[in-house]
Amino acid sequence: MSGSIASYDQLVRQGGGLKKENSHLRRELEDNSNHLSKLENETSDMKEVLKHLQGKLEQEARVMVSSGQTEVLDQLKALQMDITSLYNLKFAPEVTSVGREESPPAPPPHRDGPGDLGRATLRMLEELDRER
Repeated sequence: MSGSIASYDQLVRQGGGLKKENSHLRRELEDNSNHLSKLENETSDMKEVLKHLQGKLEQEARVMVSSGQTEVLDQLKALQMDITSLYNLKFAPEVTSVGREESPPAPPPHRDGPGDLGRATLRMLEELDRER
């Protein structure tokens, strides 16, 4: 009978240990859930800020086009092309093999004439919107 009492005591100790572990895991899960909620809220806030900034940029681009300030838009367009090129260089899959040459660099972007600037700006803004 003393063997069964020892087994019972051992089971009670194991049960206590499992309860402690369960409580610890529940606290950890709650902490993780709270942290995830905080990150979701921050992400949502950042998305709103980005939407606001994009709206301001689009509005400023329209004002620049209507007032004839095309050189700034050309600079912004070139900067966007440079950023895209850098992104492609950094994140494009590097495919090189023996006996195979890498493709030559892309030609410089075509500059639209002043009459096409509005359409070019709209295309650029649409492209940025699609990327977002």
